[in-house]
Amino acid sequence: MIVVFIHELNRNPLLKMLASAKGRLPPITPVTYQQAFRRLAFPAGTLIFTDFEFLDGFGMMAAAAMADAALRRDPQTRVLNHPADAAERYALLRRLHRAGLNPVEVTRLDGGDRPTRYPVFLRLEDGCLGAETGLLHTAEDFDAALAHLRATQRPLKRRIAVSFEASADAEGGFRKYGAFRIGDAIIPQHILRSPDWVVKSSKGVSSAAFAAEELAFVRDNPHHEFLRQATDIGDLQFGRIDYTLRDGVPVIFEVNPNPTFPRFDRAGGERAERRELILARVAAAFAAIGPQGPAGGTIRFLPPKDCHRQIQTARWSGIGRRLWAARAWQLGRGGA
Repeated sequence: MIVVFIHELNRNPLLKMLASAKGRLPPITPVTYQQAFRRLAFPAGTLIFTDFEFLDGFGMMAAAAMADAALRRDPQTRVLNHPADAAERYALLRRLHRAGLNPVEVTRLDGGDRPTRYPVFLRLEDGCLGAETGLLHTAEDFDAALAHLRATQRPLKRRIAVSFEASADAEGGFRKYGAFRIGDAIIPQHILRSPDWVVKSSKGVSSAAFAAEELAFVRDNPHHEFLRQATDIGDLQFGRIDYTLRDGVPVIFEVNPNPTFPRFDRAGGERAERRELILARVAAAFAAIGPQGPAGGTIRFLPPKDCHRQIQTARWSGIGRRLWAARAWQLGRGGA
């Protein structure tokens, strides 16, 4: 069995993918972090960790303890996106820039550092809301944007400046490519094209020619070696890589560890062949990472003592808290 850890506030991407695949995937069990934290237990199997942006530092410590408990029980357990290693947006872009693989420069706003290249845009470090400003072309534009954030009571903490490294294609549109990584597999998903520099969806490009280009991209998987190397640097083995091309070379924006998959059950249309090809590859990739032996039962874990109280939520009843404390005490004494 494959166990995917998700946050209770972001369950839909995985649940919709499982529903639309209509039984063509190997057994996959979604488990919310909140369920695991309450029970101090989770199912054994191949473990995939996602939704780091929804966890605070204490939640990340508890998630790392889950991964380590599974590896102590069975060192052959496959863990994708180990919470102690996996890089989120800021860390990933920094690692790739230092490695010389990606031109995107990223700067935290609350540390007093300033961008060294322009244009940039400002955004939250976490989440998928995207740019909060237009393109800022000069240091004066940057200072004005910071002043606007302060004037509108938006804190600089967890906000970043990101250098804009995309270029328009021959028709003047901007492109965003998407490809999944599942275990060792790279699976192209789509090409989105828009006249806007922020590309969230395709606009004005529904044509047989564009559908054929996208299908060729999915079929030929032209950037798989580069994307595999980049995600290795980020210690990421699961998610969707969002990127563009500049002079034919991928420029990575981020890796979303709980991505939206295509609607595999959508009937017909000019992208039907593409969806079927993606589903077959996704199914094969999940099958390749799944445990080969029998089901492994339940794994117990105990978070570090300095984050016990912080991962208990206000919604727990008094009885639930006492039962949790008793279970933690038992595990601390070496109980199963």
